Amino acid sequence: MPEMHAVRRALCQQKIAALGADAALITSLVNVRYLTGLTSSNAALLLPAQGAGALATDSRYAPAAERDCPDVELLVERFTETALAARAAAAGFGRIAFEAQEMTVERYQGLVAAESGLQFVPLGPVVEELRMVKDAGEIELLGRACAITVAALAEAQALLRPGTTERQLVI
Repeated sequence: MPEMHAVRRALCQQKIAALGADAALITSLVNVRYLTGLTSSNAALLLPAQGAGALATDSRYAPAAERDCPDVELLVERFTETALAARAAAAGFGRIAFEAQEMTVERYQGLVAAESGLQFVPLGPVVEELRMVKDAGEIELLGRACAITVAALAEAQALLRPGTTERQLVI
């Protein structure tokens, strides 16, 4: 699985470079999962235009991140966005793209208020556009999901009779 996520990150890095940014701060949890494999309620990814990314999450998800995301640097921090912004500044990055469609004004103001010298520019729906194109593994999973759905509907249809209530079907 890490190989699939590495390919996705490489495609995203091409888009980041084309934007003229040094890195992107990925804060949408769905997009973090797509690019790293980590399922978390508190995570963010700093993805440079070149090189390895840095994933930040809190201590609850650190073991899963270590297991599922071995090819990215892990920062165990509660405040993921500010930790990654500090990491970007320490790495000498200047221009950071961010998911403006996802980030609240309050969170954005917190990043800007840190006075890290970083310039934040909107990334746009780059990751969402990558997610629209399915790879072979995703197509296989979609096929399996459809087969399960068809089987479940066929089973339910066999139980349906006029006058049957939902409660009777559940029992």
